[in-house]
Amino acid sequence: MSRYLVIGLGILAITAAIVWGAVAAIGKVEHLVDQAAALARSERDAHWRAEIEASNAATQKQIAETLKQTMAAEDAARDQIEAANQRADALEKKNASLPDDGTGGIGRARVRLLNAR
Repeated sequence: MSRYLVIGLGILAITAAIVWGAVAAIGKVEHLVDQAAALARSERDAHWRAEIEASNAATQKQIAETLKQTMAAEDAARDQIEAANQRADALEKKNASLPDDGTGGIGRARVRLLNAR
């Protein structure tokens, strides 16, 4: 073989090695970029999951507080209804104890009883 052919083959081999190394380096860089992107996505996902969980916890706390207030209001309303029923029963008993004058109208005693309510 001639000397120029050997030099040409050597240059060709070196060029092929450089190209092969560059392709391998590009593949490695792409792999690193993909890993970094996946890591960034997983970190953002974790961040937003935590934000959503915090928001859900605050919402659940508000729902529980509202339910507690609603139950207290229902209890108070139930107590007021019971007190009104007791007052109505007492008023009915007082009305029944008044004498019937037979005129079919409302007498002075019944008017006083109703006004006291």
